[in-house]
Amino acid sequence: MKLRQTIWVLGVVMLLCASAAIAQDQKQDQQPLDPNAPLQPLDTTPSGGNANRPPVAAARGVDTSNNSYNQNYDPSQVTPDTNTLAGAAPITLGSLQHSVNTFDPAITLSQVGQDVPIPSGKSVVTGVSVASASLNFNRSWSEYHFTTLYNGGETFNLGYNRAPAFYGSTSPSYQFHNLTISQEADWARWHVLLRDDFTASPGASFTGQGMGGPGLAAQFSSTLGNSLTSFAQAFEPTENINTGSVMRYRNSILGQAEYSFSRRSAVTFAASYGLLRFQGTGFVDSTMLDAQVGYDYLLDPSNSIAFLGSYGKINFTGTGKYTTDYVGALAYGRKITGRLAFQIAVGPQEIQSVVGGGGNFNLLDVSVNSALTYQRRRNGVTLSFVRGLNGGSGVIQGATSNTVSFADHYQLTRRWSTTVNGGYALNNSLVAAGATSTRFDNWFVGADLGRQVGQHAAVNFNYGATRQNNPSTCTVAQCGGNGLQQSVGVSINWHLRPIGYEGR
Repeated sequence: MKLRQTIWVLGVVMLLCASAAIAQDQKQDQQPLDPNAPLQPLDTTPSGGNANRPPVAAARGVDTSNNSYNQNYDPSQVTPDTNTLAGAAPITLGSLQHSVNTFDPAITLSQVGQDVPIPSGKSVVTGVSVASASLNFNRSWSEYHFTTLYNGGETFNLGYNRAPAFYGSTSPSYQFHNLTISQEADWARWHVLLRDDFTASPGASFTGQGMGGPGLAAQFSSTLGNSLTSFAQAFEPTENINTGSVMRYRNSILGQAEYSFSRRSAVTFAASYGLLRFQGTGFVDSTMLDAQVGYDYLLDPSNSIAFLGSYGKINFTGTGKYTTDYVGALAYGRKITGRLAFQIAVGPQEIQSVVGGGGNFNLLDVSVNSALTYQRRRNGVTLSFVRGLNGGSGVIQGATSNTVSFADHYQLTRRWSTTVNGGYALNNSLVAAGATSTRFDNWFVGADLGRQVGQHAAVNFNYGATRQNNPSTCTVAQCGGNGLQQSVGVSINWHLRPIGYEGR
């Protein structure tokens, strides 16, 4: 039997075994959770009755990414979200981790089989072993809150020699790292945020390339939870075009300050600096600067609006080319406390491209930034859509893109849980109006099925698939191979703290 057929057979067997185990666990659960049980409403009064704290903006409630499926879940222990509609990070449902100090290191060992395309139009099956570690650290004191979230490790490509074009210039083994550090402070009417995001990997972070693929990305998302939300696209270099395997480094630094005029209104200032660097040749390094100011107004406990304006500049290193853009937008947010968070910002975007040699041009487009989070006792869903300018992911010098992504986590039983994530990105190179642009479009989907073993360990089964359609002008070394890439794997996770239902 061919190796690829063997992988599919093993995948089917794992799913059948998992289904049988889930059914057995369901019989053993004497008091299953009610997925339709409503959450208790939160008290939206600021702590201590301090009316000088920032207003509770729309869609602030409970982020239950780690503890929402605990039978003893208590919404009154949740710290409300302090993000605003005019801020760099999307508004969320709040955080359980702001209420407690957390130190949760973990170790993960994964074995993944991959089916990857090669230039001949065929595909080969390779093996990938991943040894990784993660850390979820939260510390709150007085009016300060500090958070560190890390995930990284070493990947060993057992089939490196079978698909050299796919793996590009990287060695048979390489590292990947994701690190986010955030410091928040509340001083009377002021809320201040400082944050740094760093990524090093041999593939685009959008699809989990170089990190085990979308399947492992779904697992890590489920394991670590959403302790920290992502920047809006304008505040960090974008990597939503898959490339050939080459190490790249991305870093974004953000500073944000919010001043509250009253419990209903606030003004927010945010600025960021980001860079994207590649070790290989043929890729476009870039730096970006963005500044934004906005005014939030709370219409009622469930609805708020905001007016915002922003300026951005992207420099393409060593080319003398750069872009600037200006956005004015109207934002709306709505919350059902502890259950629903929705926001959308829409407005005109003017893009100015300076290419030298008389080739400068201006474009007028529409900028959209939206996000939806829906939470029930066992189930949490997130969905986002972003439209606007980005740096071209190191493949082209600027692009306009439409990007949609989603994630769904469901607690099947007290021991079993599943996570599904996916996304689609459409990028068009930045050209003058009426000229023909270069188009890239890709999609990915990942699925993870995990079972808790004892209080500190878990076993996860994952599947991932991704596909990108490359233009004829893009080489395999630069953009990777056309065709469907699939992976199936199994992981063993160990945490220092109890996890899942046991009270993580």
